[in-house]
This record gives sequence, C-alpha cells and structure tokens, in this order.
Amino acid sequence: MPEDPVNDTATSPRSFLKRYRAKVATLGVGVAVVAGVVTFNEVRGTAEPRTVDVTAAAPTVQVDLTRPFTGTPAADWPDGETGIVAPQATAIGPFSAQQVGDALTKVRQAVITSRLDRDVLEKHDIERYVSLLAKDSQKSVRPLFSKDPSEAHVYATRLADGFTLLPAAPKVHGKMWVEQGTRPGELVVRTNYVFAYAFNYDSPDKLADAMDIIVVDRWDVDYSVLTGKYTPSSQGLWPSRLQGFTYSMGCEALRAGFLAPAYSERRANAASSTPSNRGAYFDPSSELPASSTCD
Repeated sequence: MPEDPVNDTATSPRSFLKRYRAKVATLGVGVAVVAGVVTFNEVRGTAEPRTVDVTAAAPTVQVDLTRPFTGTPAADWPDGETGIVAPQATAIGPFSAQQVGDALTKVRQAVITSRLDRDVLEKHDIERYVSLLAKDSQKSVRPLFSKDPSEAHVYATRLADGFTLLPAAPKVHGKMWVEQGTRPGELVVRTNYVFAYAFNYDSPDKLADAMDIIVVDRWDVDYSVLTGKYTPSSQGLWPSRLQGFTYSMGCEALRAGFLAPAYSERRANAASSTPSNRGAYFDPSSELPASSTCD
C-alpha cells in the first residue's frame, strides 16, 4: 500500500533496494526445423539476487502526472510506437528488399502490440499479440499466458490487476535490425528496446520521486520470419530468443508475470532515492544485469 513519502537525503543501500530493484528475466527459445515444421526447444535461465551499489542520490523531483517522465533519462525519448522505427529495407542474401521490408513490418507490429497496446497491457488481451505469430508458434506461446504467466511476460507485457497507466504514452528507446538466418527461408529481425511506463496514482503530492510511478522494461527479442518451403502453418513470425530485465517495479507482481510500480511495495521506513548508475537501466546498449535483486 502506498504511504507518505519520507526524506530521501538519508537513504541507505538497504532501504533503496527495497524500493528500486532490477529484475532479470531470461528465456532462450531455440528454433528447430523438422520436415518443414518448426518446433520449440525451450531453455530457461535463472538468476541469483545481487546487491546494487548505491553511492549517491539525485535531487528530489516534483512529480507532475501530466509530464511524468520529467527528471528521468526517458524524458526526451519518442512517445509510444513512434519510437519503434524499422531500418530501410535492403536486399539480404537471397531475400529481396520487399521480403526484408515485409519481415520488418511484421516484427515492428509485434513489438508495438506486445509492449505498447493498451488492450494487451491493461485488459490482458493477449490474442492481439499471439495472432501475429505463425500458427505453429501460437500453439507454444498461447498456453503460457494461462499456465505460466511469469514466463509469458517475456513475450508480452501486462499490468498487474488494479493498476493503470497515465494517459501519457510510454517512452521508447532502442532499435531493430535484420540478418539472414542460418536456415533456408529464414530472416532474423533482432530488436533491442527499453520501454518506460508511467502508472496512474491518485495522490501525486505523496510521491517523492518520478520513479515511484515509472517502471522500466528492457527487452532484447529476436524474431525468425520463415518463408519459402516451410509448411503454411509454420510460415511467419517466431519469437526465437527473448531476454531482458525490469527496473523500479513491484517484485511480487513481477514474480507473477505482471508489472506494478515501485510505490506498490513501499515500506513505511523506506526512504526514496535514485542510484548513481540509474542511467544504465535506461540504456538499451548497456549489458543486461546478470542477476536479480528480487528475492
């Protein structure tokens, strides 16, 4: 439950970690071709808790719900899908510029739908995303959202029940690029994006820092786009490698596969602060954390 803010000039590393944590979610998905049918071989990774070195605190920023990203590294990022920009399509190997362009268009829509679509985020309408995948891929991905939502989070982002986003569009920073795959008829589109979500809160005067309501989600996802001699049900979009982390969120919600803001787990004796390396969590070119502080 949220409570009154406390003085953030006396923050200790321990109290900081109770509020702003980095969570690593890793999942590798291998694509295998068997007689023209693609199947999944899943490889899961786990991460041990780690301690984040907090050596300095940034000045308190008055939170303005009409400009929630002010004072954060995401303030000047593009809004929503305008931040998902596909590169110019050019011919690659045996693939024409048209084929490359088609692959980029499919992947761009998948990124937008899985991370920015309000119906997916707030209403949990995962069919809007799953329906974009190849039919055989859908058979593997769809069941995760009901059977194992903690792993489904790597495919599409959903908010925890009871939480909504502000009208302000999420901020987005990153890129995508395309390569020829290792199998005939395969293009691989690699995506590397950071998404910053601003959550609604009824009492902004009780917030001590913008990061009380902002959650940062970083996802590096590769999509295989299959064409040619594959069976019709296997042709199309396959998420083939997914890894990322979440920063400044509620750990309990994340363990269940959903996003909730940091204020959802605030403690009465927890001070507000900002880590000296906060910018790294907003940087899509930074190394992914090797472990989690959600324990």
